[in-house]
Amino acid sequence: MNTIDPIIQRLVDTLNAFDGIETHGSCGGHPEPLQGGQWPAGSWYVKFRVDKSEHGWRALEFLAWLINNAYQRDEHHVTLYPVAPPPYVNTPGQVLSFALEGYEGEDPNALADWMDEVRRGAYIPPLGRTYADRRERLRLQRAPPVR
Repeated sequence: MNTIDPIIQRLVDTLNAFDGIETHGSCGGHPEPLQGGQWPAGSWYVKFRVDKSEHGWRALEFLAWLINNAYQRDEHHVTLYPVAPPPYVNTPGQVLSFALEGYEGEDPNALADWMDEVRRGAYIPPLGRTYADRRERLRLQRAPPVR
């Protein structure tokens, strides 16, 4: 069973709240000695895929501006960039994903809070769905069953 490091959970939820975005890997940073795939304390990452849809494209466009322009302008140590294994040995057209990384002690919870705040005032989703609708669906999926 894959679990999400508690320190990165809020950021994972914030990214997954966008229609068209689906996270598929993360690490919140760990003390040494590190084990396979772990990043050192004070650094973290979240990997995600983008749907080939209007929702996915709008979300990626917003995140690219949000992280690589607005957030970095305040001298934060966070970056967003594309990643892909060699398409010729995988399924071409199906392997592109994106990585959001923080280092030098960046706080993923502070980033998640800021992303939520800016999204409420600046994100323009495609017609038909709202950010609140998606957030509520995710909350209900994680809620324990009522007995």
